[in-house]
Amino acid sequence: MSDLETGALPLRSVDPDDAGAVAAWRRVPRVAFLEPAPAPAEEERWVREAAERVAGQRLSGVVDAGRWVATYRSFDTELTVPGSGPVPVNAVSSVAVLPTHRRRGLLRRMIGADLQRAREQGHALAALIAAEAPIYGRFGFGAASGAVSLSVDAQGCRFRADAPRGSGRLELVQASAAWPELAAVHDASRRARPGGLAREETWWRQWTRPGGLRALGPSAHVVLHRDAAGVADGYAAYEVAEDWAGRVSRCSARVLDLHAASPGAYRDLWEFVLSLDWVRTVTTKDRPVDELLPLLLQDPRAVQRGAVDDFLWVRPLDAAGALATRRYLGCGTLVLRVVDPGGPAGATVLLHVDAERCGEDGWTCAEVTATSREPDVVLGAAELGALLLGGTSAVALASAGRLAGPAAAVWRLQSLLATPQEPWCPTWF
Repeated sequence: MSDLETGALPLRSVDPDDAGAVAAWRRVPRVAFLEPAPAPAEEERWVREAAERVAGQRLSGVVDAGRWVATYRSFDTELTVPGSGPVPVNAVSSVAVLPTHRRRGLLRRMIGADLQRAREQGHALAALIAAEAPIYGRFGFGAASGAVSLSVDAQGCRFRADAPRGSGRLELVQASAAWPELAAVHDASRRARPGGLAREETWWRQWTRPGGLRALGPSAHVVLHRDAAGVADGYAAYEVAEDWAGRVSRCSARVLDLHAASPGAYRDLWEFVLSLDWVRTVTTKDRPVDELLPLLLQDPRAVQRGAVDDFLWVRPLDAAGALATRRYLGCGTLVLRVVDPGGPAGATVLLHVDAERCGEDGWTCAEVTATSREPDVVLGAAELGALLLGGTSAVALASAGRLAGPAAAVWRLQSLLATPQEPWCPTWF
């Protein structure tokens, strides 16, 4: 029976090349995510940049009485997984339903149709950033990476004598001219740690465009680190807020984005920002949970950690395919039953990691096959998604009642999935 026959509102797609259609569609997530309407003088630019941002992506949603009431966006990108580097992923965003049309199953229909399409097109993984945590676990997504905010006492920072130094130099640059070098640094950085996402050229052009609606802003500065050969191997984008109590400085800086290809470049960039004249405090957010900076300082307490929040949520679309995308540091064999009622990832699979297949880098490819054997561990699709990047403990999930199996099997699963670095995704989408 069709949607029209049942009275359901049909799903519709949007041509991403039609700027007017994109603008009408975009008003729903703007309202849902509490974004202010553009000023009349900025309306034309808002329409143009909204269309530019979603070029080549998949836009859909629901229309009622000629108006968009629900929206959904997805696109193909790359996600770095442990040991294997970047793999294809179906990224989901702009998911919104107006308050007038909630509890009608619109989100379930939109996300169900998109995930089924992604599975049929060969994707093993989907990913999103959850605006509300309770929603997406119901749809098989698990919180796979975390992010932390930091506040650094710039006056109390002294680097240890054994902290590595870079061999090159620092250079203040115009972001709009230097973005290809910034992009190259970020690309190397996101490939080196699980959780990294690709940033397309459009992302960089909008972020570095002077006066752009998604740009760094007029108070931002960018410092580039070059190695001894003159090749960019790190950058920091930051802004400074001036504040005085009489003639006593309370000025602060905020790091907006910082990436480095080496510990030396990383130290040099942080030392630059922490040495800015008059700056007493440096803050930043969406940094890796295992941020290196405190280990480089004589007093690690100069870096105060704020809230640790979930960031990237991952969903397996194919249990065997998802487990096979990554490599493993441990060795062993486990039978996993992935429970995914009504979803595409339900399966019982044999995960076999053989030491004889270990590469020179210490990572091992797994054999993942369907099996009829009884499972060692039973878990949901959301729990598998949370575990895949190595940022969630299988032991903790078992203690919370979110996966089941004998203690020895759970410990073995934890040792197989462990990674030397916490996953980190600093890219909003």
